[in-house]
Amino acid sequence: MEMGKVKEVKYNQKYKESLELEILSFKSLKKIINDAKDHNPFQPHRLKFNVLLVVTDGREGKHNIDFKEYTYERHSVILVAKDQVHNFIDIPNRNEGFIMMFTENLFLDIGVNYPFIINHFYNNQLYDPIHKLTEKQFASLHALVLRIIEKINSKKKSVRVEIVQANFKILLLEIFACREYKNEKNQYSKQRDEFVRFQNLLKAHFINEKNVKFYAQQMNISQKKLNLITQSVVNRTVKDYILSFIVLEAKKLLISSNLLSKEIAYQLGFDEPTNFTKFFKAQTGLQNSLRVITVILRELICIILLLRITILSKIC
Repeated sequence: MEMGKVKEVKYNQKYKESLELEILSFKSLKKIINDAKDHNPFQPHRLKFNVLLVVTDGREGKHNIDFKEYTYERHSVILVAKDQVHNFIDIPNRNEGFIMMFTENLFLDIGVNYPFIINHFYNNQLYDPIHKLTEKQFASLHALVLRIIEKINSKKKSVRVEIVQANFKILLLEIFACREYKNEKNQYSKQRDEFVRFQNLLKAHFINEKNVKFYAQQMNISQKKLNLITQSVVNRTVKDYILSFIVLEAKKLLISSNLLSKEIAYQLGFDEPTNFTKFFKAQTGLQNSLRVITVILRELICIILLLRITILSKIC
């Protein structure tokens, strides 16, 4: 892997039929980690497909998603969307669970009939990407996962794809319902929908439009009203949210491509590279020219973590 470049991991179709879904156990993942020569899941990497992890048993672990560290435990689900940068910080030796990898095409197909899945399921601004299930919720979801695995491995090929994907759709809806249940006391459902609309506009136009006025006009509301929406939902002003969104996109480009800083500046819609440098430094306190140092430190941290995991596994 080139220094300074995060590996992109693509979906490899394992089955002859277009299941667009593959499931690995944590045990299988650990074997892949030991055998892999070109990919280390403990180093940041960008997925070109969606991932759903179900932790069935074990101890507390940690996971990085888009430069933020999250803690998970047994009976948790971990959601990682296509194009997010993520990595395992550790996988405790005794942890068990499943990793479900599925294509963007399958996700969008499900979203045709359930558009709220597209707007909410992987929306880290509205929900944490890691959710702890109740015993009852876990029992229901675990049974669904096992049923999907059973159908994938079934020798009866008739309508296998349809049965697998139908059960997977139910699984996503069940997880969505669990997360909604946790937040049902949120009184800002209308503001939440308006916030999602703002998010979608920002994703589509942020390169050319970074002004609050533009988004308020697109939504046919005042700038004050838009500020009330973002403050109600994510406790941030519109301006702050736009700036943080651009910073996240910049970080992804800085560590996942070999583009020069000036190329990234133009790609993000800055007229001059110096404006981008000043913006990035003001928002993060860092200079983007420190990318190589950051990558070296990241590599050292990964080595330390791997040594720690090796020692712990021997102890356990």
